[in-house]
Amino acid sequence: METTFKRQTVTRQNILDALHEFSAKYPNPEVYDNWLQKDTYKHAVWHNGRIHPPKQILSIATGIPTTDFNGGEQTNRVFRQLGFDVENK
Repeated sequence: METTFKRQTVTRQNILDALHEFSAKYPNPEVYDNWLQKDTYKHAVWHNGRIHPPKQILSIATGIPTTDFNGGEQTNRVFRQLGFDVENK
């Protein structure tokens, strides 16, 4: 299963690897930028009973800095196309 983002192929496995990397770095997901408390983070990706910040996960998966793309629907579309659950935070 794959899709494209900014002319780059992104696979479900790329996202799974990024989720794993993020979880290893941040065992408590709230520690990342205090994102659960900030209104600027509007969505979350659910995986294995944990929530993750979609834009950061996509950045890890693609190597594209978060400053080079918008979050929201542009980012969430990638996750949905790859079969991930994206919900309002």
